[in-house]
Amino acid sequence: MWFEILPSLGIIVGALAFPHISSYYVNYILVGNMFRRNMESMEERLQYLRDRRLTNNPYKIQGLDAIPDESEETETVLKEQDSSDDKC
Repeated sequence: MWFEILPSLGIIVGALAFPHISSYYVNYILVGNMFRRNMESMEERLQYLRDRRLTNNPYKIQGLDAIPDESEETETVLKEQDSSDDKC
């Protein structure tokens, strides 16, 4: 009968689903996070590196608010350079 195929179907579906389900737990053990970021293109790799540099966590995505403002020291150095260029 048709129901005799159900055990075979269950084995095949389980064998195909196992890698997808287990990848979450393997990533958690190896990387410390359940998900991995897709880095197939250069743009995605650069975004990964940007988030890693800004937040020290590539999985915590931040916007422009994570980029620190220029410090006052940098502004004074730039003003001094501009004023010295004007004197020449």
